[in-house]
Amino acid sequence: MSATRVFVARLAGCGVFDPAGDRVGKVIDVLVSYRKSGAPKATGMLVEISGRRRVFVPIARITSISAGQVITTGLIDLRRFSVRGGEQRVIAEILGRKVALKDGSGTATIEDVAIEVAKSHDWLISELFLRRPKTSASPFARGATLFSSWDQISESKDAEAQSAEALIATYSELRPADLANALLDLPDERMIEVAEELDDERLADVLEELPEDEQIDIIA
Repeated sequence: MSATRVFVARLAGCGVFDPAGDRVGKVIDVLVSYRKSGAPKATGMLVEISGRRRVFVPIARITSISAGQVITTGLIDLRRFSVRGGEQRVIAEILGRKVALKDGSGTATIEDVAIEVAKSHDWLISELFLRRPKTSASPFARGATLFSSWDQISESKDAEAQSAEALIATYSELRPADLANALLDLPDERMIEVAEELDDERLADVLEELPEDEQIDIIA
């Protein structure tokens, strides 16, 4: 790997290339697998290839991450992506999640996640970029930020603890059609959360790109 530590949110939309330099797709998300102890391990990337097809590229087939691009070995399994048991998508499911600081200083929201190569050569979540709740009533105020390791936080079990704001920020530059495709890949509850946070004009543009069933579910 040309990079040994990468923040996942910055990978969204990065081009994916084969060894010859030909573009094969773009990064949509990074998948991690929870372990019995220690930080979750990155298992691979969700990549969109031609025809808007989403496929899984194992981390072992990624040879370089640098300057906004990802280089693979060129071997890509064209089977349509599906999440395996125990895996979670960082951008779609972990960003925006509320956590508690084990030092007793309160709660914070995950805004980004760094993955790093460990001595075992596995890519592990090494650092979290967190934002504390805002302390001002001003609509423009934002909470203080801090960095934390995985072992310094505990995840909230409250289903209402997740926020869609971080995910929306990551997808802010996507065209309506691309955002609609991103929404279709999310779990149903998460898709509704994100739709509720979009402003009316942006949501209207995205709805036009969605199948009728999803339009009805979101409007309802």
